[in-house]
Amino acid sequence: MKNHSQGRNRKINIALRGTAAALAALAIAEILKLECPYWAAMTAIIVIQPTQGLLLEKGYYRLVGTAIGSVAGLLLMLNAGSPLLVTIALACWLAVCVGIGNLLSGLRSYACLLAGCTCAIIAVRTLQNPHHLQDLAFGRIAGTIVGIIVATTTTLLFTPRQSRGEYLNRLQTAAGETVAWLAQLLRQGDGERLVRQEQEILLEIAEIEGMLDMVGAGSLRFKKKKRQIRSLIASLLSLLAAGRLAGERFYRHDGAEFQDVSWRETLALHLEHVSGKIKESGVAELQTVSAEATVHLPFLGESLGELVKSLKAALSTETNAPETEPVHRLIGHRDWQEARRAALRAAAAILAVALIWQVSGWEQSLPMLMVTSIMVSLFSTREHPSATLTQVLIGASTGAALGLFCRLVLLQGLNDPLIEGLVIAPLILIGVFLMQYRKTVAAATDATLIFMFVEQPGVVVTAPAPIQLEGAMATVIGIGIAWASFRYLLPIDPTIRFRSILTAIVGDLEIMAASTSATVLERLRARLQHRVIRLVVLAKKSDADHLAVVEGALSTLAIGKCLLHLHEAHKHEDIPPATAQIIRQTLQTLAHSLQQPDDVIPVLQETSRVLHALGPKDESYESPARLAAETMGDAAALFRGNVVLGKGRTSQCPG
Repeated sequence: MKNHSQGRNRKINIALRGTAAALAALAIAEILKLECPYWAAMTAIIVIQPTQGLLLEKGYYRLVGTAIGSVAGLLLMLNAGSPLLVTIALACWLAVCVGIGNLLSGLRSYACLLAGCTCAIIAVRTLQNPHHLQDLAFGRIAGTIVGIIVATTTTLLFTPRQSRGEYLNRLQTAAGETVAWLAQLLRQGDGERLVRQEQEILLEIAEIEGMLDMVGAGSLRFKKKKRQIRSLIASLLSLLAAGRLAGERFYRHDGAEFQDVSWRETLALHLEHVSGKIKESGVAELQTVSAEATVHLPFLGESLGELVKSLKAALSTETNAPETEPVHRLIGHRDWQEARRAALRAAAAILAVALIWQVSGWEQSLPMLMVTSIMVSLFSTREHPSATLTQVLIGASTGAALGLFCRLVLLQGLNDPLIEGLVIAPLILIGVFLMQYRKTVAAATDATLIFMFVEQPGVVVTAPAPIQLEGAMATVIGIGIAWASFRYLLPIDPTIRFRSILTAIVGDLEIMAASTSATVLERLRARLQHRVIRLVVLAKKSDADHLAVVEGALSTLAIGKCLLHLHEAHKHEDIPPATAQIIRQTLQTLAHSLQQPDDVIPVLQETSRVLHALGPKDESYESPARLAAETMGDAAALFRGNVVLGKGRTSQCPG
């Protein structure tokens, strides 16, 4: 009860500061006589964030996006000769910004999307007021600056810092849990409890990776460390894959291959000992353990060695230490297909509204065009835009109704800024308060912003009531058109995004099998790892049976490691020509058959048997031929029942 009361009081304080920031920004914008002063108040509300770093960084990227979009809008309106050319050019600009924004991530994506819709705002406002072009462009930028400065000034000191120490501790804990899991694996082999533990570790790593940009916001020093942290995350994923391979090998041979299990028990004891003190002296001791593992399972020792290097670099506290090249990279997933569809969707929605405008001649089509452009851009990166816009539509309808009520009833005939501020303050306060709850954040945010957009504080509105009513209706209809574009025109939802990632993962594995370039293989591994992270995050959010996907994702990581091992064996200088030929043919088969995993399994099993038969009985485990034979046996086991590859095979994304 006490914690609940404290949380509510904190939300009330944030709402009070947010309301004060909005009203102060509005007052300053009016004093400066900026065009559309309510833009400053809206910005002050939008940039409010839970941590100081996010507050500063979102303000910066909002300013960048606004400036680029305003300049683009200014140039567009100075050079476009007719409304038809304006709408065509605007559709093209919005498509480019939305497409690029869907390829980027985080606040860089936000800035790009904002540049697209800001251009539309300037263009539409200029079409409504042709002689105010420069004032509109300048007012948009200046209003954003005012809103950011006021919001930062009034809320920064009261906004908590992001605890980066807690984040690094969580990362260290994940590393320790991974090493402890590996110790249990060596001791017990495969088991249901260990599989569940492995799945939980992958989910935790995925969650940690998803927090990295938020934790690093506003800190240049931490941003420099992000490459090393991503390298550590990649090393943990690599160790999970190596552990999965070791477990499969123990299970396949059922003790016959590793009759002397004393080394496994010894290694497990050492790993168990190290896992409990990763934060202290465990990293140095882990180096010794990795050398010990290399004697019996080289690929496991290699992964442990990479983890040691990544831990040292990521957890180093030296401020002036030279930046070292990370052991691994983690290349972000970019969905080119969905980015193209998002760009086409944005352009088509704008052209559809423009067609309505040209055919009907309805003047309020222009505000509808502006709102549609905002919604099809800013919401295009959401996992389920149509579901979010359903809440937005409810909030916008409420905000529009309240805006009209204030403008036409409470403030009818009044132009006193003080009275206007007193009237709108309670509504802004309620809106900012509700914005802090997950279930109401979408509806409350747009209710507050649309309320200010319709009420237009700081502006003397001379339009008659019917025109104002039509404008409010056009605003809501614009959101409805955006909703329809996400729902029906070029649909996008978590299922489509999920299938798209699955298809991309299968494609990465096929290219890995076909490629002979070490650079390309490393890049594909780095991208595959991040796609697996995105896959499990999306599955956890939208799939009740997400653990089956997580299990398939772990096997997929191990398959990627198998492909790398096969390429290494094929290029080894000591490998017999006949064996190299078999490996090359097998890789070519995999490159064309991964979409039929059931057909791949017998090929891998037979090839593994043939390679074992070709080698001498006493061939050492480290030999490339033996490595290739074992790897193909591992891969065959990993393909069996792999949910990710099975779903990836049947996934066909629209468009």
